[in-house]
Amino acid sequence: MKFSTLLQAFALASTAVAQFDVQSAPFKLVLLSSDCELNGTLLITCHEGAAIEGLCLGDKDGATPSINEVFHFNYSSEPFDNRTYNIPGYVTWILPASNINVSSALGLNYSPTSNVAIPLFFPGSDFGTTMSFDMYEYLNVQGYIDDTKTPINGQGNTFVEYRWHLCDTYWGYAYTTLAWVLGKGKPQNPTCTKVKVKRVFI
Repeated sequence: MKFSTLLQAFALASTAVAQFDVQSAPFKLVLLSSDCELNGTLLITCHEGAAIEGLCLGDKDGATPSINEVFHFNYSSEPFDNRTYNIPGYVTWILPASNINVSSALGLNYSPTSNVAIPLFFPGSDFGTTMSFDMYEYLNVQGYIDDTKTPINGQGNTFVEYRWHLCDTYWGYAYTTLAWVLGKGKPQNPTCTKVKVKRVFI
């Protein structure tokens, strides 16, 4: 029984990887904000646990990027509704290991007592959250179920949300990190500042 379950899990993981079989050119993630101190600042990976990385506040965009400032976007080679933007995929970062580089996908991680989720890189794509970039290169998360209306509309068109904030967070360590606010309300974390996240190709 366990062997069968393991095979099914492996098959699902293989399918997930195959769906996002194209990797973009490398890029930086730059914050846009009405706060002049934050505006133009880079997001960088920061250690949150064993092979787990968050997205912390870095320096202003400048010289040749270091390894913790370089990201990719993995998406499908299959056409997606003939779109040229807002194509779903995974934001990825290459985790340098002793003998091999491991691709890690960005995923939103939740606490049941908070409406602020923390984006974290885990090795592989099992814990990744599909995201996309719009025509202006702004990072967003897509949805298709609108539960703000009665009855709930689960058959509507795909829509995109931009709920990115920069907050003081704690997962493995206390950092100032990128965060995502669940729902349409304000973040309950009082340190959060609303930002946009823009992809800038290297």
